[in-house]
Order: sequence, then structure tokens, then C-alpha cells
Amino acid sequence: MERLGYQQIPVMAHLVLGYPTLEESIRTAGAYVKAGVAILELQIPFSHPTADGPVITAACQEAVERQHVSVDDSLAAIRTIRNQYPEQEIMVMSYVNRVYAYGLKNFFREMESLGVRHLIIPDLPVDDTLHPSFLIPHSSLSLVPVLAANVSDARLKKLLAMDFDFYYLMSDFKITGSTFSLNPRLQGVIDRIKQSSQAKRIGIGFGISTPEQARLVAEVADVAIIGSALIQAQQNGTLDEYLEQLTLIYGMEGLT
Repeated sequence: MERLGYQQIPVMAHLVLGYPTLEESIRTAGAYVKAGVAILELQIPFSHPTADGPVITAACQEAVERQHVSVDDSLAAIRTIRNQYPEQEIMVMSYVNRVYAYGLKNFFREMESLGVRHLIIPDLPVDDTLHPSFLIPHSSLSLVPVLAANVSDARLKKLLAMDFDFYYLMSDFKITGSTFSLNPRLQGVIDRIKQSSQAKRIGIGFGISTPEQARLVAEVADVAIIGSALIQAQQNGTLDEYLEQLTLIYGMEGLT
């Protein structure tokens, strides 16, 4: 399946670098890109990924504890993927322990050199921690707020004033890989973000398992974020079929 050069599908596809091996994760990234996903989300593995469910946690533990994948290994893999697909939008996800241990300035400089513009750190409260010395001065790198549907009006107002250009919304109060549901309060959060600027993008993740659910999410957000379901499809030997279903549900039917 080769879709490079075609219209992309509104999906952010997640993978854990180093799972099941570093080489295989690079090949998996290529399969995602060729399927036409809008955004490639590359997770630098951490042994205790607190926001993730059992599927991604097990993948991270395999990468860290048995494959011994380091941050440097992950950065080298991202560079390989970037060189292979220079036009693909890539977001990097990890946990604050990994970033701090590597060194903030060194890590952010690496992100910039790799052409990564967005960094997702779910255990970092960006509105409490962010200050001028946290990011490299004049950096093009932006942190991505991870928000639940019950975010307070005051906090959302503060985040909007900080001018983030991408927001990661949790579909409901859960961990990744849970059953799918869209919290009724999400639409109000989406409306507030879009009212501040139509240019701000929104991704919704946590619990999306089927292409049909991804399509429902993409009707209210800019991208549907899929992780555990893709890893499970890879484990079952059905990843190509799953990606094909994603392209068909968007490419042949289109969004309503």
C-alpha cells in the first residue's frame, strides 16, 4: 500500500520506538507514513509510562528492559525516519523523567535538528512548569497540552493565552487502550479552543480502537490519535489490514 503524495488521512498514528525492535519500529513508521497518516507520533520509551494502558506499557517495557533502547537510540531512529520521509509531520512523545535525565537543552536542540515542532510530555503540567528558561530561547519547538474534558475554565483560558497551536484531548477519563467513549463535555472544550483561533489544531485520543471510531473523532477534531489498537494489530499480524481500513473509510467515503 503506497499513498505517498496523496491526500493524508486525519490520523495521528502512535508507535513505541524500539518495539518490538528498533529496526522493526522504523519499518512500522514507514508503513504508517505510506498509509497516509497526517501525523506520526513517535514515543521515546519509558519503563513506567503513567498515562498509558497495558498495551503501550508492555511495549515500552519491552523496548527499555529487554531491547535496552536509550534516548540516543530513539533519536537516531527518529533521524532515520526523518531522512526517509522529510515532509512527514512528526511529533515526539515521552515522559518528563527521560527528558530531564537527557538534559533539557540538549533534548530540545535534538528535536529542532530533527525537524520536530511538537513535543508531548503527558506528565508535565505545561502551564505550571513552562517559563522562559524551560525552552530554548526562540525555539520553534512547542509543548502540547494534554487535557481532559473536565479542564477548568480558568485553566483553559490560561492555556489559550499561552498560544499553544496543538491540543491533545483525552476522549474520556481513562488511560490509553481503554474502551472508546467521547465525554459530553469535550465539545465545549473544542469550541473554546477553536473560538480562540481556527488555526489551533486538536487531536483526540485514548480508547480509539476501530477505524469507524477514528472517523467519528475526526468529525469533531482535526485528527484522531490511535496507539494501542495499532500495536495490537501489529501483534496480531493484521497491521496492513488495519491501515488499509483506515485509508478506505476516509479515502472512499470521506468525512460527512
